[in-house]
Amino acid sequence: MLYLGVNIDTCLFERFGDETYDSAKALPQSLWDAHSVSLLQVPEICLCDLTKPETLSALRVDLTALMNEKLDVPQEWGVAIQKHPSNFQGIKYKSRFNDRACLAVFQRDGLEKSMPDSALGALSAVDEAADWLDKHRVRLY
Repeated sequence: MLYLGVNIDTCLFERFGDETYDSAKALPQSLWDAHSVSLLQVPEICLCDLTKPETLSALRVDLTALMNEKLDVPQEWGVAIQKHPSNFQGIKYKSRFNDRACLAVFQRDGLEKSMPDSALGALSAVDEAADWLDKHRVRLY
């Protein structure tokens, strides 16, 4: 599965949000340095859109179950959707950190070959990443 966010803020929250809040807004410099960011172009794909109330109602799922910080329940839903006979290629959902759009794209149908990417670089070299640290008062140690 490939997890994507609509913008760099969302990606950084999705990757570092739990660690940031669990450790008083601090991240190890080595963890930060080990990550990079890329811009991907996602083709039109068959999604299970969990941002739509109609979808949640049809699934009979409470949104809090999907946004639980204990990831067991959301991961079980992800597996169930991946195995659904509709052959979804991914899931659209909202980040629990900033309510922005995210995608979980399944490795299916050769999708990975149809998503060209442009590497923006290591987080330490990307201005928007430094801006995220400043904006959210996250320190590196």
